[in-house]
Amino acid sequence: MNASEQPFYFRITIKLLLFSLVIAFLVLAKNVLLPFTLAVFFTFLLMPVSRRLEQWRFPKVIAILVSIVLALAIFVALLYFFYSQIISFVNDLPLLEKTLTSKIDSVQQFISETFHVSKIEQKAWITTKIQENADTGGVLVLGLFSATGSFLASFALIPIYIFFLTLYQDKFKEFVKLITEDDKNEHTLMVVKKVSRVSQKYLMGIFLDVVILSVLNSTGFLILGLPHAILFGVLTSMLNIIPYIGVLIGSTLPILMAFLTKDAMGYTLGVAAVCFFVQFLDNNFITPYVVGSSVSINPLTATLVLIGSSLVWGIPGMILCMPLTGMAKVVCDNVESLKPYGYLLGEEVNFSAQEHVQDKVMKRFKKAKLS
Repeated sequence: MNASEQPFYFRITIKLLLFSLVIAFLVLAKNVLLPFTLAVFFTFLLMPVSRRLEQWRFPKVIAILVSIVLALAIFVALLYFFYSQIISFVNDLPLLEKTLTSKIDSVQQFISETFHVSKIEQKAWITTKIQENADTGGVLVLGLFSATGSFLASFALIPIYIFFLTLYQDKFKEFVKLITEDDKNEHTLMVVKKVSRVSQKYLMGIFLDVVILSVLNSTGFLILGLPHAILFGVLTSMLNIIPYIGVLIGSTLPILMAFLTKDAMGYTLGVAAVCFFVQFLDNNFITPYVVGSSVSINPLTATLVLIGSSLVWGIPGMILCMPLTGMAKVVCDNVESLKPYGYLLGEEVNFSAQEHVQDKVMKRFKKAKLS
């Protein structure tokens, strides 16, 4: 190995080591970092509300508290809505169980006639598989409840985080000025404002997108007469927040409900058509107009980030991965040394990043020629 190549491999090793340490830190500090990250996003979202209240002569502390109370009221209303809808759904479970049993009998009859496997053999195979996975399933359920309990305990701190993050926003600005050079203060503050603007635009866009999709899905399901149409309409729209996977799961639930409650296959296809049509409208008209290109991440990066975030922070990580990646891209696009990474993350060709790379190559070429 040449002496000039040693520093290169050394830098790569150090970067990989630091990356591994960051991932380990994110996993170990999940219960602290996840609520704090959510608080940062909600702070960006509620900041315009508190500022508007301050313009109406509200004291700063009162304006912040009112904005937080309004957000909590919306959250409680959503919880009550889902609670009431789920209670109604639970009341219909005996009927769904009876229908499911009938469907399973039909499937078993089809398997028995087509593949010559008797119903007794099918039941024995299913019973064996259930017993094999019972212990694992119990461990997973206990782990889920434990993680949910610890998260809810940490979730109670989110309003406190939001209050202090909003209250000390001017202090954070001064801190940014103190840690940066005098000639870069304005540029750094501009980057921070862009990051804030991206998160605000993305969160507001996602909120409006969910509301519009909920109305469209619920209307379509109500027209078709799908039981619990509003519940499935809202649930399908909210799952749409999770890239790729959420759309698949959200569409499967109402289709499965239609299959269980109606005998006609055309009815199930009608529900599937509603999901497909609404998703088509969302991808081509609603999301580009409402959410815009605030998070212009290419599909490869989005897929890798989605998988990685699910491994690190689970479902909340899958929801937060896109705005976090968008914020990272804004930082990369506005920091000279990080522009190539912004170009790699982006969906479209970034000519400023291209020029940056070309200039870098030319400088290395001239340096090598002179030496």
